[in-house]
Amino acid sequence: MKGLSMFAKVSIGLTLTIVVAAAIFLLGIRPTLQNIRYHEENIAQLEAKVARIPTARQLVERARARVQQAERDLARIERTKMPVNTIDLSDRLKAWMQYPDMVREIGVKLRVWPERTGVQRLYEVNLPPPPTDPNAIPTIVLVFPIGQVQVRASSFESLLNHVRKWNEVPNLVVLVDGLTISGMSPELYGSYTLVVFVYPRVSGGQVGPNVPSSPQAQQGGAPGVGGFGGGFGGGFGAPSF
Repeated sequence: MKGLSMFAKVSIGLTLTIVVAAAIFLLGIRPTLQNIRYHEENIAQLEAKVARIPTARQLVERARARVQQAERDLARIERTKMPVNTIDLSDRLKAWMQYPDMVREIGVKLRVWPERTGVQRLYEVNLPPPPTDPNAIPTIVLVFPIGQVQVRASSFESLLNHVRKWNEVPNLVVLVDGLTISGMSPELYGSYTLVVFVYPRVSGGQVGPNVPSSPQAQQGGAPGVGGFGGGFGGGFGAPSF
């Protein structure tokens, strides 16, 4: 720096110092400050989340209580409104083989309930057999459309009481619709349609795997099943009550 005045030398020195300081700030201090701000914001967010933990725990406990209540309600419905012999689809083949027992129970209830509620039954009950393929059994709900039925009652009150009593038939969900009345007391006739709904059980919460078509089934069926014939053809006949 020969030939430069003292003022110029001082100015250059100050400029270099400022440049070095700026470089230190940009390369070191500024990223550190940004990192500090990021962590401070993150800490604030975590603190806010921690503050919400008691509320979140309360919500979880409420949700768990509701689930438990729903499970109790479902168990009560299964115990009081589903047939005792309701099939369990966690094992499709076993469910298919037990299907006739469930249908038989439904048929008996439909046959005896009118007399128990004070009217005379004037209809027969015919329910369909299970599907020829166990894998074809519906997994959500089984619907049995009974069709139009007719009963005879001694009075208008006894006929209406009988219709209302379908809501109280044990271990069965029955839909009554389209009631029409003809005749006069003590020879009143009520006609209506019946539909039965059954919700299959699923132990463990998961429907069982499909049933394969076994060589034994193709050769004439498993013992005691009545023959699956061609995979699962044949099967059970339609029960009549």
